[in-house]
Parts: sequence; structure tokens; C-alpha cells
Amino acid sequence: MNKHDTVPTPAASDRPAALGGRPVRSAAYPTWPVWDADERTRLIETLDAGGWWQGDGTVAATFAQNFAAYHGAGFGMAMTNGTHTLEAALIACDIGEGDEVLVPGMTFVASASAVLAVNATPVLVDIDPDTLCIDPPSAEAAITDRTRAIIAVHVAGAAADLDALVELCARRDLRLIEDCAHAHGTFWRGRGVGSWGDFGSFSMQRSKLMTAGEGGVLLCNDEDLRDAAWAYADCGRVQGEWFYHHATVGTNLRMTEWQGAILQAQLDRFPEQNRIRNANAVALIEALEQIPGIRGQRRDPRMDSQGNYCFVFHYDAAEFAGLPLRTFESALAAEGVPMSVSYPSVTDLAVFRTQQFGPRLRAHAPTIDYRNLHLPHAEAAASSTVWLQHRLLLADRDDVLDVATAVAKIHRHAASLIR
Repeated sequence: MNKHDTVPTPAASDRPAALGGRPVRSAAYPTWPVWDADERTRLIETLDAGGWWQGDGTVAATFAQNFAAYHGAGFGMAMTNGTHTLEAALIACDIGEGDEVLVPGMTFVASASAVLAVNATPVLVDIDPDTLCIDPPSAEAAITDRTRAIIAVHVAGAAADLDALVELCARRDLRLIEDCAHAHGTFWRGRGVGSWGDFGSFSMQRSKLMTAGEGGVLLCNDEDLRDAAWAYADCGRVQGEWFYHHATVGTNLRMTEWQGAILQAQLDRFPEQNRIRNANAVALIEALEQIPGIRGQRRDPRMDSQGNYCFVFHYDAAEFAGLPLRTFESALAAEGVPMSVSYPSVTDLAVFRTQQFGPRLRAHAPTIDYRNLHLPHAEAAASSTVWLQHRLLLADRDDVLDVATAVAKIHRHAASLIR
């Protein structure tokens, strides 16, 4: 019998590590990032080639196109990071002053700050309490005559309801921008996320499922939108025209060839990593849901695979003798589980509470009263979900299931952990 076939019984338990007991995990989980000789070889090849920026080389652009093909999109553009890819997408969609963009209440600040960066207004809407992604009915209720786009964030790799969002945007004549920073390898009904909307924005920052330390890729299927986004990222140039012909206002958001070299090696390795993470995530949530008070982030049946930027589950403190979330997280970390932490609701971020949007927005600042805006589902999720680092999902199955053993131990001893 596998040691994880059943949740350990109280008779087999010991004291929580947070109270001086022996941790469930004494061995470390896999580290991140993962690299090998492939990255080293590709970097040396780039060094020797001498073309270190996209203007002289083809490495970054080729990687971006290969990544686009993996996700089922027509075009991929290699850019500096996942914040700038969002900004370029908004610019290409001609979104700016006076426009509103719907943004979910649970996301990294960049999903909203990119909207502010183009002088548009982020309209914060609530999330589905089970998936943590933008709630389509809440989004539709927030649409006004100034709404131009929806940014759909695939939180922790769980796909937002793309069927509903694509239909909504088509019916209301809105742009759909997918924020896929967490969702490399998430597939919806046989096609990669990032290929469903007008644009798909991916981050390659250090913690992401593929990384060059920093970096981003912007996907789309429309050639005109591709050209508009790349013109903005390439100093307003027009592809094929004279180098110093700047037809529009732009900036420099180009990825280096060094990053492209690393990311191609990461992409070559990624499908197998994605398969392992998915299989282990499914097994882990099945084990965790045997424990009272633990419920997985809902996995929509239309989703073929989930990127699993973090492994997320819902935590009911009442089933753990009232043990506060942060105390539970500390106890789980003491058992050797690599922890992350939930995003706060965007409504709770200081930049929105104080509305310090910077000098560029003084004349055209959003008129929404963010100080008094509350999104109950996003705020509740921030205080009741547990986020674990994705690197643990690359371990052997028994090691992954040690997480369930640790949670079960904490559940048995929850009352003693309350100080």
C-alpha cells in the first residue's frame, strides 16, 4: 500500500513542527528555476553570434513564434516583461483617455496599472469565488458606454470562462485581453489560453512557469493588431521601413537575444514539466479534499490542462478550530512545504485606496471612488486561500502528497496551534 493511500490517523500523528515536532518534510523540494546544458549552449551560441538584440538576431523572435504555435496563436512577440505586454496590447487596441477597462479584483497590480499607464480607467469587478477568475455576470453588469475591453486573468493557471467572455465581448463590441502570466500550458477546449482573445499576455519573470529572469510574450491572431503592438514596442517603427522612420509614438519593449536563448530551452523542456505538474496537482487536490475544511480551486471541465503557476486551495478556518489563515500557512511552512501567498484584493492595494496614480493622470484621473469600493468575493478569497509554489509539483508523487500529510497533521492539532 502506498503511504499516501489514506490520510494519516491521529494515532500515527506527531506534534506539528511549529510546536517543536518533526517536520513531515526533511528533504527539499525541487528548486526553481530549472536549467541544464541546453541553456548554457544556447547562451554561448548567442554570445558567439554577436547579435545580442532583436535587431541583429532571430533568437528571441523565433522563440516567441514557437511559443505562439504551442498555444495555438498565429503571432508571438518577444517583449521585456508581462506588464509591458499588457500595455502594448492596450495601445494596439487604441485604448486610452476616457476609456474604461474591466479588471478582476484578484490579480497582480500590473493587470490594473497597465490600464492606468495608457491613461484609461480600470474598473474593478468581482471574481468567481471558486475559480478566483473574473466573474462574467459581474463583468457584464459593470459595462458602460465607456467600456472598451476586458482583461481576463487566468489566476494560478485556472482558465477564466473563455466561452462566456468571448461571447460577451463579441456581443458588446469589446476587446478581450487575456492576462496569462500564470497560465503557460493552460489549454481550454483543445486550444491554449492567450489565443482566444484579441491578445494573450505572458510573463517570463523569475517565478513563472518559464523564465529568463524577466521577459514577456504577447500573442495574437490578427496581423493588424500584431503590427500595431510591435510598432509600439519597437519605438514606433514600421516593419520593413527605414530604421529611422517612426510612424507612431512608441517605446522600447524588445526582449534581448539572451533571454530568447534561455526561453527556447525552457520551452523545449516545458511540455513534460506541464504534464508532471498537472498529474501531481490532480492527485494532490484529491488527497487534500479528504481533509475537512479543504477545497480545491475549481478546475473547469473545459480546461484540458492547467498551468499551475501556484497550487491553490480554499481553507475554512472553522474546520481547523478557528486557526487563522496566516497561522495555518506558517505551520504548513514549518512542515517543509514551499509557500507562496495569495494576492490581496486589488481594492485593498494602497495605490487604489489612496488613488496615487501619478502626475501623468492628474488631469484625467479615474472618477471611480476606489476608496469605498468593495468586492466581497475577491476580498474573501484573499483571506481564505492557500498558495503553494509550483516547484513542489515537479517532485515525485509521494513527495507531492506529503503536503496532504502535513495539512492533515495541522488539522488534527489545530487547537494547540492557536496562541
